Amino acid sequence: MKMLKLNVSNMASMLNTTSMRQAIQGLIISPITQVDWYKPLTWVKGSQTPVELTLHHEFPVSDALLNEIGDYLCAHQTRAFLVMHKGRLVHAQYRNFKKSDTFNSMSMVKTVVGIAIGVAIDRGMIGSVDDLVETYLSEFQVDERRHITIEHLLTMQSGLRSDSLISFASFPSIVPLYFGVDVERQVFTLPSVAPAGQYFEYNNYNTHLLGVILERVSGLPLADFFSKYIFQPLDCHDAALWLDREGGKARAFAALFAQPEDWLRVANLFLTEGRYETASGEVRQIVSAAWLKQMVTPRNTVERGLNHGATDYGFYGYQVWLKAHDKGALRGIPSFEGMPAKHAHDDSSAFYFEGLKGQYLFVSPKHDLVIMRMGEMVNRKTWDGSYILNALTRALTEAS
Repeated sequence: MKMLKLNVSNMASMLNTTSMRQAIQGLIISPITQVDWYKPLTWVKGSQTPVELTLHHEFPVSDALLNEIGDYLCAHQTRAFLVMHKGRLVHAQYRNFKKSDTFNSMSMVKTVVGIAIGVAIDRGMIGSVDDLVETYLSEFQVDERRHITIEHLLTMQSGLRSDSLISFASFPSIVPLYFGVDVERQVFTLPSVAPAGQYFEYNNYNTHLLGVILERVSGLPLADFFSKYIFQPLDCHDAALWLDREGGKARAFAALFAQPEDWLRVANLFLTEGRYETASGEVRQIVSAAWLKQMVTPRNTVERGLNHGATDYGFYGYQVWLKAHDKGALRGIPSFEGMPAKHAHDDSSAFYFEGLKGQYLFVSPKHDLVIMRMGEMVNRKTWDGSYILNALTRALTEAS
Protein backbone atom coordinates (compact mmCIF):
# COMPACT_ATOMS: atom_id res chain seq x y z
CA MET A 1 0.00 0.00 0.00
CA LYS A 2 2.87 2.36 0.79
CA MET A 3 4.37 1.78 -2.68
CA LEU A 4 0.98 2.35 -4.28
CA LYS A 5 0.69 5.69 -2.54
CA LEU A 6 4.13 6.65 -3.78
CA ASN A 7 3.19 5.68 -7.31
CA VAL A 8 -0.03 7.67 -7.16
CA SER A 9 2.00 10.63 -5.91
CA ASN A 10 4.44 10.22 -8.78
CA MET A 11 1.67 10.17 -11.34
CA ALA A 12 -0.10 13.11 -9.73
CA SER A 13 2.99 15.26 -10.17
CA MET A 14 2.65 14.75 -13.93
CA LEU A 15 -0.98 15.86 -14.18
CA ASN A 16 -0.34 19.41 -15.26
CA THR A 17 -0.10 21.12 -18.63
CA THR A 18 3.63 21.87 -18.46
CA SER A 19 4.67 18.36 -17.51
CA MET A 20 2.45 16.67 -20.08
CA ARG A 21 3.64 18.98 -22.85
CA GLN A 22 7.30 18.35 -22.01
CA ALA A 23 6.82 14.60 -21.72
CA ILE A 24 5.08 14.36 -25.12
CA GLN A 25 7.56 16.65 -26.87
CA GLY A 26 10.47 14.82 -25.30
CA LEU A 27 9.41 11.64 -27.07
CA ILE A 28 9.39 13.14 -30.54
CA ILE A 29 12.38 15.51 -30.70
CA SER A 30 16.15 15.18 -30.30
CA PRO A 31 16.70 17.91 -27.74
CA ILE A 32 20.48 17.98 -27.26
CA THR A 33 21.04 21.20 -29.22
CA GLN A 34 17.45 22.51 -29.14
CA VAL A 35 18.05 24.62 -26.06
CA ASP A 36 14.88 26.68 -26.50
CA TRP A 37 12.85 23.57 -25.73
CA TYR A 38 14.02 23.59 -22.10
CA LYS A 39 12.10 26.12 -20.05
CA PRO A 40 12.54 27.64 -17.62
CA LEU A 41 16.33 27.95 -17.27
CA THR A 42 18.38 29.56 -14.53
CA TRP A 43 21.74 31.16 -15.25
CA VAL A 44 25.07 29.78 -14.09
CA LYS A 45 27.01 33.03 -14.26
CA GLY A 46 30.46 32.76 -15.75
CA SER A 47 33.31 35.25 -15.66
CA GLN A 48 32.62 38.89 -16.49
CA THR A 49 35.53 38.54 -18.92
CA PRO A 50 35.40 34.92 -20.13
CA VAL A 51 38.58 33.71 -21.79
CA GLU A 52 38.41 32.25 -25.28
CA LEU A 53 40.56 29.21 -26.01
CA THR A 54 43.13 29.77 -28.75
CA LEU A 55 43.40 27.04 -31.37
CA HIS A 56 46.94 25.64 -31.63
CA HIS A 57 48.16 23.37 -34.41
CA GLU A 58 51.05 21.66 -32.62
CA PHE A 59 49.54 18.20 -32.20
CA PRO A 60 51.39 14.99 -33.11
CA VAL A 61 48.36 13.44 -34.81
CA SER A 62 47.90 13.64 -38.57
CA ASP A 63 45.20 15.73 -40.18
CA ALA A 64 44.23 12.60 -42.10
CA LEU A 65 43.35 10.77 -38.88
CA LEU A 66 41.51 13.77 -37.45
CA ASN A 67 39.52 14.03 -40.69
CA GLU A 68 38.77 10.29 -40.60
CA ILE A 69 37.47 10.57 -37.03
CA GLY A 70 35.54 13.69 -37.99
CA ASP A 71 33.84 11.91 -40.89
CA TYR A 72 32.86 9.05 -38.60
CA LEU A 73 31.42 11.47 -36.07
CA CYS A 74 29.55 13.50 -38.67
CA ALA A 75 27.90 10.28 -39.83
CA HIS A 76 26.60 9.95 -36.26
CA GLN A 77 24.99 13.41 -35.96
CA THR A 78 27.94 14.93 -34.14
CA ARG A 79 27.78 18.69 -33.67
CA ALA A 80 31.12 19.31 -31.92
CA PHE A 81 34.40 17.35 -31.86
CA LEU A 82 37.07 19.04 -29.74
CA VAL A 83 40.52 17.95 -28.62
CA MET A 84 42.66 19.50 -25.88
CA HIS A 85 46.26 18.33 -25.56
CA LYS A 86 48.62 19.47 -22.80
CA GLY A 87 46.14 22.13 -21.79
CA ARG A 88 45.77 23.65 -25.26
CA LEU A 89 42.94 23.39 -27.76
CA VAL A 90 44.41 21.58 -30.79
CA HIS A 91 41.33 20.62 -32.76
CA ALA A 92 37.81 22.06 -33.03
CA GLN A 93 35.25 20.83 -35.51
CA TYR A 94 31.67 22.14 -35.47
CA ARG A 95 28.80 21.07 -37.69
CA ASN A 96 25.43 22.87 -37.65
CA PHE A 97 26.56 24.37 -34.37
CA LYS A 98 28.56 27.44 -33.31
CA LYS A 99 31.27 27.47 -30.65
CA SER A 100 29.23 30.05 -28.72
CA ASP A 101 26.13 27.81 -28.65
CA THR A 102 25.19 25.73 -25.63
CA PHE A 103 23.72 22.26 -25.50
CA ASN A 104 22.13 19.80 -23.09
CA SER A 105 24.90 17.88 -21.37
CA MET A 106 22.47 15.22 -20.17
CA SER A 107 24.28 13.09 -17.56
CA MET A 108 27.72 14.63 -18.13
CA VAL A 109 26.64 17.08 -15.45
CA LYS A 110 26.78 14.24 -12.94
CA THR A 111 30.57 14.46 -12.98
CA VAL A 112 30.33 18.22 -12.38
CA VAL A 113 28.15 17.49 -9.36
CA GLY A 114 30.84 15.05 -8.21
CA ILE A 115 33.47 17.79 -8.50
CA ALA A 116 31.17 20.18 -6.62
CA ILE A 117 30.85 17.71 -3.74
CA GLY A 118 34.65 17.78 -3.52
CA VAL A 119 34.58 21.58 -3.39
CA ALA A 120 32.05 21.39 -0.54
CA ILE A 121 34.26 18.94 1.38
CA ASP A 122 37.39 21.03 0.74
CA ARG A 123 35.59 24.06 2.17
CA GLY A 124 34.19 22.28 5.22
CA MET A 125 30.55 22.42 4.15
CA ILE A 126 30.44 18.60 4.17
CA GLY A 127 32.45 16.56 6.65
CA SER A 128 33.42 13.58 4.50
CA VAL A 129 32.05 11.00 2.08
CA ASP A 130 31.38 8.76 5.08
CA ASP A 131 28.81 11.18 6.49
CA LEU A 132 25.28 9.84 6.58
CA VAL A 133 22.95 11.61 4.18
CA GLU A 134 20.47 12.07 7.05
CA THR A 135 22.99 14.52 8.55
CA TYR A 136 22.07 16.93 5.76
CA LEU A 137 18.61 15.69 4.73
CA SER A 138 16.23 15.27 7.65
CA GLU A 139 13.80 13.49 5.31
CA PHE A 140 16.08 10.43 5.46
CA GLN A 141 16.02 10.07 9.24
CA VAL A 142 12.82 8.04 9.51
CA ASP A 143 13.39 4.84 7.50
CA GLU A 144 16.04 2.54 6.01
CA ARG A 145 17.42 5.41 3.96
CA ARG A 146 19.08 6.70 7.13
CA HIS A 147 21.93 4.22 6.45
CA ILE A 148 22.86 5.81 3.11
CA THR A 149 26.10 7.81 3.06
CA ILE A 150 27.39 10.53 0.74
CA GLU A 151 29.67 7.93 -0.83
CA HIS A 152 26.75 5.59 -1.54
CA LEU A 153 25.16 8.36 -3.61
CA LEU A 154 28.43 9.19 -5.37
CA THR A 155 29.02 5.55 -6.33
CA MET A 156 25.43 4.67 -7.35
CA GLN A 157 25.22 2.18 -4.48
CA SER A 158 22.45 3.75 -2.39
CA GLY A 159 20.02 0.84 -2.57
CA LEU A 160 17.23 3.19 -3.67
CA ARG A 161 14.68 1.71 -6.05
CA SER A 162 15.64 1.97 -9.70
CA ASP A 163 14.30 5.16 -11.26
CA SER A 164 13.73 3.35 -14.56
CA LEU A 165 11.81 0.32 -13.21
CA ILE A 166 8.64 -0.22 -15.24
CA SER A 167 5.93 -2.55 -13.99
CA PHE A 168 2.26 -2.56 -13.07
CA ALA A 169 3.11 -1.73 -9.47
CA SER A 170 5.85 0.77 -10.19
CA PHE A 171 5.34 3.92 -12.23
CA PRO A 172 8.85 4.76 -13.63
CA SER A 173 10.11 7.43 -11.26
CA ILE A 174 12.42 9.01 -13.82
CA VAL A 175 9.39 10.46 -15.62
CA PRO A 176 8.23 12.86 -12.86
CA LEU A 177 11.86 13.58 -11.96
CA TYR A 178 12.61 14.61 -15.53
CA PHE A 179 9.28 16.24 -16.46
CA GLY A 180 7.60 17.02 -13.12
CA VAL A 181 7.27 20.46 -11.59
CA ASP A 182 8.35 19.72 -8.01
CA VAL A 183 11.60 17.75 -8.00
CA GLU A 184 12.39 18.83 -4.43
CA ARG A 185 9.39 16.83 -3.23
CA GLN A 186 9.73 14.09 -5.82
CA VAL A 187 13.29 13.21 -4.90
CA PHE A 188 12.23 12.07 -1.43
CA THR A 189 9.57 9.62 -2.62
CA LEU A 190 11.95 6.92 -3.86
CA PRO A 191 12.16 4.14 -1.25
CA SER A 192 15.11 2.01 -0.24
CA VAL A 193 14.83 -1.54 -1.59
CA ALA A 194 18.25 -2.98 -0.65
CA PRO A 195 21.03 -2.35 1.88
CA ALA A 196 23.28 0.49 0.79
CA GLY A 197 26.73 -0.38 -0.51
CA GLN A 198 26.01 -3.87 -1.81
CA TYR A 199 25.26 -3.37 -5.49
CA PHE A 200 25.62 -0.86 -8.31
CA GLU A 201 22.41 0.63 -9.73
CA TYR A 202 22.70 3.61 -12.05
CA ASN A 203 20.01 5.89 -10.67
CA ASN A 204 19.43 9.59 -11.41
CA TYR A 205 18.01 10.12 -7.93
CA ASN A 206 21.44 9.55 -6.39
CA THR A 207 22.90 12.53 -8.23
CA HIS A 208 19.87 14.71 -7.67
CA LEU A 209 20.10 14.08 -3.93
CA LEU A 210 23.73 15.22 -4.05
CA GLY A 211 22.50 18.42 -5.67
CA VAL A 212 19.96 18.94 -2.89
CA ILE A 213 22.71 18.43 -0.31
CA LEU A 214 24.93 21.01 -2.04
CA GLU A 215 22.13 23.56 -1.89
CA ARG A 216 21.39 22.94 1.77
CA VAL A 217 24.98 22.99 3.04
CA SER A 218 25.93 26.09 1.04
CA GLY A 219 22.68 28.04 1.24
CA LEU A 220 23.00 28.65 -2.51
CA PRO A 221 20.88 27.48 -5.43
CA LEU A 222 22.82 24.89 -7.40
CA ALA A 223 23.34 27.30 -10.30
CA ASP A 224 24.96 29.83 -7.94
CA PHE A 225 27.16 27.12 -6.41
CA PHE A 226 28.41 26.07 -9.84
CA SER A 227 28.94 29.72 -10.72
CA LYS A 228 30.83 30.77 -7.58
CA TYR A 229 33.08 27.76 -7.22
CA ILE A 230 33.58 26.40 -10.76
CA PHE A 231 32.47 28.53 -13.72
CA GLN A 232 33.63 31.96 -12.59
CA PRO A 233 37.03 30.80 -11.27
CA LEU A 234 37.61 28.92 -14.55
CA ASP A 235 36.90 32.05 -16.64
CA CYS A 236 34.00 30.25 -18.33
CA HIS A 237 31.10 31.78 -20.24
CA ASP A 238 27.59 31.90 -18.81
CA ALA A 239 25.82 28.55 -18.64
CA ALA A 240 22.39 27.43 -17.45
CA LEU A 241 20.50 24.71 -15.59
CA TRP A 242 16.98 23.47 -16.28
CA LEU A 243 14.43 24.32 -13.57
CA ASP A 244 11.35 22.27 -12.73
CA ARG A 245 9.22 25.46 -12.80
CA GLU A 246 9.59 29.23 -12.63
CA GLY A 247 11.39 30.04 -9.39
CA GLY A 248 11.80 26.31 -8.72
CA LYS A 249 14.68 23.90 -8.39
CA ALA A 250 17.35 22.81 -10.87
CA ARG A 251 17.45 19.23 -12.12
CA ALA A 252 20.88 18.29 -10.78
CA PHE A 253 21.08 14.91 -12.51
CA ALA A 254 20.90 16.25 -16.09
CA ALA A 255 20.76 19.32 -18.33
CA LEU A 256 23.66 21.70 -17.77
CA PHE A 257 23.82 24.03 -20.78
CA ALA A 258 27.36 25.26 -21.37
CA GLN A 259 29.60 26.02 -24.32
CA PRO A 260 31.71 23.08 -25.56
CA GLU A 261 35.06 24.72 -24.84
CA ASP A 262 34.05 25.41 -21.25
CA TRP A 263 33.44 21.69 -20.80
CA LEU A 264 37.09 21.17 -21.77
CA ARG A 265 38.15 23.54 -18.98
CA VAL A 266 36.18 21.55 -16.41
CA ALA A 267 37.52 18.18 -17.58
CA ASN A 268 41.09 19.51 -17.70
CA LEU A 269 41.01 20.00 -13.92
CA PHE A 270 41.68 16.26 -13.65
CA LEU A 271 44.97 16.82 -15.50
CA THR A 272 46.11 19.89 -13.52
CA GLU A 273 45.45 18.54 -10.02
CA GLY A 274 42.47 20.84 -9.74
CA ARG A 275 44.34 24.04 -10.59
CA TYR A 276 43.58 26.68 -13.20
CA GLU A 277 46.12 29.26 -14.33
CA THR A 278 44.76 32.55 -15.66
CA ALA A 279 46.22 34.48 -18.57
CA SER A 280 47.97 36.76 -16.05
CA GLY A 281 49.63 33.82 -14.32
CA GLU A 282 47.35 33.64 -11.26
CA VAL A 283 46.90 30.04 -10.11
CA ARG A 284 43.49 29.15 -8.71
CA GLN A 285 42.88 25.90 -6.84
CA ILE A 286 39.34 25.02 -7.91
CA VAL A 287 39.17 21.65 -6.14
CA SER A 288 41.77 19.59 -4.34
CA ALA A 289 43.97 17.10 -6.19
CA ALA A 290 43.18 14.56 -3.46
CA TRP A 291 39.48 14.74 -4.25
CA LEU A 292 39.96 14.33 -7.99
CA LYS A 293 42.12 11.28 -7.32
CA GLN A 294 39.32 9.82 -5.18
CA MET A 295 36.79 10.46 -7.95
CA VAL A 296 38.68 8.25 -10.42
CA THR A 297 39.43 5.44 -7.97
CA PRO A 298 37.31 2.33 -8.76
CA ARG A 299 34.48 2.08 -6.23
CA ASN A 300 32.27 -0.75 -7.48
CA THR A 301 34.64 -3.53 -6.47
CA VAL A 302 34.37 -6.81 -4.59
CA GLU A 303 37.01 -5.55 -2.16
CA ARG A 304 34.70 -2.71 -1.20
CA GLY A 305 31.84 -5.10 -0.46
CA LEU A 306 30.01 -4.96 -3.78
CA ASN A 307 28.41 -8.25 -4.72
CA HIS A 308 25.86 -8.24 -7.51
CA GLY A 309 27.00 -11.08 -9.74
CA ALA A 310 28.41 -8.89 -12.50
CA THR A 311 31.07 -10.14 -14.89
CA ASP A 312 33.06 -6.93 -14.49
CA TYR A 313 33.88 -4.54 -11.66
CA GLY A 314 35.79 -1.32 -11.19
CA PHE A 315 34.06 0.62 -13.96
CA TYR A 316 32.73 3.51 -11.84
CA GLY A 317 34.22 6.03 -9.42
CA TYR A 318 32.51 9.08 -7.95
CA GLN A 319 30.02 10.08 -10.68
CA VAL A 320 32.52 9.22 -13.41
CA TRP A 321 33.01 6.21 -15.73
CA LEU A 322 36.37 4.41 -15.61
CA LYS A 323 36.02 1.78 -18.33
CA ALA A 324 34.40 1.38 -21.71
CA HIS A 325 31.17 -0.53 -21.31
CA ASP A 326 28.51 -2.23 -23.35
CA LYS A 327 25.20 -0.94 -22.01
CA GLY A 328 22.89 -3.68 -20.84
CA ALA A 329 25.78 -6.01 -19.97
CA LEU A 330 26.07 -4.64 -16.44
CA ARG A 331 23.40 -4.61 -13.81
CA GLY A 332 21.80 -1.29 -13.18
CA ILE A 333 22.69 0.37 -16.48
CA PRO A 334 19.52 0.75 -18.58
CA SER A 335 20.16 0.42 -22.31
CA PHE A 336 18.80 3.92 -22.94
CA GLU A 337 21.30 5.59 -20.61
CA GLY A 338 24.12 5.60 -23.13
CA MET A 339 25.78 4.06 -26.12
CA PRO A 340 27.79 0.81 -26.29
CA ALA A 341 31.52 0.51 -26.81
CA LYS A 342 32.70 -2.29 -29.08
CA HIS A 343 36.18 -2.44 -27.56
CA ALA A 344 37.92 -1.77 -24.28
CA HIS A 345 40.00 1.38 -23.91
CA ASP A 346 43.65 0.85 -24.86
CA ASP A 347 44.59 3.50 -22.33
CA SER A 348 43.92 2.08 -18.87
CA SER A 349 44.36 5.54 -17.31
CA ALA A 350 41.40 6.97 -19.24
CA PHE A 351 38.01 7.85 -17.76
CA TYR A 352 35.05 9.86 -18.99
CA PHE A 353 31.94 11.94 -18.41
CA GLU A 354 28.97 10.52 -20.33
CA GLY A 355 25.48 11.73 -21.20
CA LEU A 356 22.43 10.37 -22.95
CA LYS A 357 22.49 10.12 -26.77
CA GLY A 358 26.29 9.94 -26.89
CA GLN A 359 27.68 13.00 -25.07
CA TYR A 360 31.28 12.28 -24.08
CA LEU A 361 34.23 13.94 -22.38
CA PHE A 362 37.20 11.56 -22.41
CA VAL A 363 40.19 12.29 -20.18
CA SER A 364 43.54 10.54 -20.62
CA PRO A 365 46.10 11.38 -17.91
CA LYS A 366 48.70 9.26 -19.71
CA HIS A 367 48.53 11.46 -22.80
CA ASP A 368 47.44 14.75 -21.13
CA LEU A 369 44.41 14.63 -23.39
CA VAL A 370 40.74 15.72 -23.26
CA ILE A 371 38.31 14.81 -26.05
CA MET A 372 34.73 15.94 -26.48
CA ARG A 373 31.99 14.48 -28.67
CA MET A 374 28.66 16.29 -28.55
CA GLY A 375 25.64 15.77 -30.75
CA GLU A 376 22.28 14.19 -31.32
CA MET A 377 21.44 10.51 -31.02
CA VAL A 378 24.02 8.15 -32.56
CA ASN A 379 23.24 5.00 -34.53
CA ARG A 380 23.51 2.25 -31.95
CA LYS A 381 24.16 -0.43 -34.58
CA THR A 382 27.31 1.19 -35.93
CA TRP A 383 28.47 3.36 -33.02
CA ASP A 384 31.59 2.44 -31.05
CA GLY A 385 31.94 4.48 -27.88
CA SER A 386 35.64 3.64 -27.60
CA TYR A 387 36.66 4.49 -31.18
CA ILE A 388 37.57 8.17 -30.77
CA LEU A 389 39.67 7.67 -27.64
CA ASN A 390 41.45 4.58 -28.96
CA ALA A 391 42.24 6.13 -32.33
CA LEU A 392 43.83 9.23 -30.78
CA THR A 393 45.71 7.51 -27.94
CA ARG A 394 47.14 4.94 -30.37
CA ALA A 395 48.35 7.75 -32.62
CA LEU A 396 49.93 9.58 -29.69
CA THR A 397 51.63 6.38 -28.51
CA GLU A 398 53.08 5.81 -31.98
CA ALA A 399 54.26 9.42 -32.15
CA SER A 400 56.03 9.32 -28.80
